[in-house]
Parts: sequence; C-alpha cells; structure tokens
Amino acid sequence: MKNLFVKTIGSAMALFLIAGISFAQENATGSDLQNQDQNQVQEQTQTQEQNQVMEQNAVQEQTQTQEQNQVKEQTAVQEQNQESIRNRKRFRESLTDEQKAILENQEMTQNQKRNAFKASLSEEQKAMLRENQELRKQQRNQYRTNVSEEQNQQMRENQENTRTRTRTGGQGGN
Repeated sequence: MKNLFVKTIGSAMALFLIAGISFAQENATGSDLQNQDQNQVQEQTQTQEQNQVMEQNAVQEQTQTQEQNQVKEQTAVQEQNQESIRNRKRFRESLTDEQKAILENQEMTQNQKRNAFKASLSEEQKAMLRENQELRKQQRNQYRTNVSEEQNQQMRENQENTRTRTRTGGQGGN
C-alpha cells in the first residue's frame, strides 16, 4: 500500500509539475501576445504621428508656395500699375494746348468733347492710347485667369448692377 501511495503521490506531483509548466507557458504566451499588441499599437501610433507630421509639412509648404505666388502676383500688379501711371503721364505730357482746351471746355457736351479730342490726336498719341488699351486688356485677362470662382461670381453681379443702374438712369436696379 505504501508503494501505491508513493506512486500516487509521485503521479500527482508529476501532474502538478506538468500543469505548472503548462500554466507558465500560457502566461508567457499571453504576455507575449500582450507585448505584441502593445508593439502594434505603438507602431500604429508612430505611423499616425508620422503621417500627421507629413501632412502638416505638406500644408506648410503649400501655404508658403501660395504666399510666395501672392507676393509675386502683387509685385507684378504693382509693376503693371506703375507702367500704366507712366503711360498716362507720358500721354498727358504729349497733349497740346488745343487738346487741353478741348478737354476743359465747359460749353461742349461730353460727346462733342470726345469727337473733337479724337479728331485732334496725332498718330503718336493714337499709338499711345492703343498701347495703353492693350496693356489694360492684358491686365484684365491675367486678373480673370487668377481669380477664384467666388470672385468671378461677385464681378458678374457687380457688372449686372452697373448695367441695371445705367439702364435706369442711375436710379439703381431695385
């Protein structure tokens, strides 16, 4: 009986030992899975942070580019405005006393002034006017190509309001 008792205790101890090893392995495996999950979460977080940084950098670059383009456009517009001012000044300086008198005449109607002034222009003055007109067309076309849709819509509304006021003799369109 003692032998049976020793064998039973030995078997029980062997079972406890096997159960303990299995339990330890399961805990180690569970711990490994937890570590893997934590590593995956950390990797995902790092990836998301990297993506956010990249997006922020892209937005900053885009903003800088837009600002640089705006500065270039503003500079170009200022140069064009200066050119227009120089052309206007050059044209005014080319006016004769007779042409100035026509423009200042209070007895003539606007239409009569226009016709008399056009008739008095020299070929050089006509060329200046054509150049200035061409420059204004270029500026207008350049402006229209760089304008947003919202700004286009606003310009159309302003043109319609102007036409309506003109048709109603300055009374407005309401």
